[in-house]
Amino acid sequence: MKKLTKNALILSTSLLFSTTASVLFASELEENLQPTREILAPNAAQAAALKLPIGVLADTTATAAAQSTAVNQSYLSTAWFQTINLTLKSDFNNNGYYSRLYIRFDANTEYTRQPAYAVYSLIGNGGYETIIYTSTVFNLSGVSNQDWFAIETDIKTLPRGMYKLRIQLKDAQTGYNLAEISGYDTATLDRMALEDTYNDEPAVYYEESAGSVGILSILGLSCLYYFRRKSRIEQSSATRC
Repeated sequence: MKKLTKNALILSTSLLFSTTASVLFASELEENLQPTREILAPNAAQAAALKLPIGVLADTTATAAAQSTAVNQSYLSTAWFQTINLTLKSDFNNNGYYSRLYIRFDANTEYTRQPAYAVYSLIGNGGYETIIYTSTVFNLSGVSNQDWFAIETDIKTLPRGMYKLRIQLKDAQTGYNLAEISGYDTATLDRMALEDTYNDEPAVYYEESAGSVGILSILGLSCLYYFRRKSRIEQSSATRC
């Protein structure tokens, strides 16, 4: 009887700890996905260009200054694409068609911090569109140029041809479109000569970022799994006793 009471007490304590950890982590994730707005201070280059002292640039002035030099795009809202670079890689048979893309962009936001993710798709002849990659969540940080995001991906299951690339920047909490750019807006993303990689080669996806929070989410979910699994094991042990 004493052994059963002791196991029950351990189970109760473990369940309480697991529940508390879950609630705390859920609230932290929700907080992490909320955009925050503050007064944006300029860096030295922005202040010099606008002939203003460092630290006195208002939020709206910083936004207007950044948007005025942004790359052309089809849609923008509280966030926009500032710069974008694309490199075609892997032409193994030297036929002028490539099977790997490296895409890097810097996006800005009216907020000091705005969690987002990116959806990449290719548009072929006739307007047919195929999503090739959806990124993890990363943070946009005001008008900083240090929050760039990049991916490298293989092209799979697509016929040889000329493609346009479309990138949609999505709000991490709502999924709403924040900004969009494609080959219809800039020559950088237009008329890309692409072909499928060999069928016996696995697709490779690689991300790098100056503002990624994806790994934190993965670690947090792993902790939740550990606590819940531990709780189930202890509950099962208590039942056998």
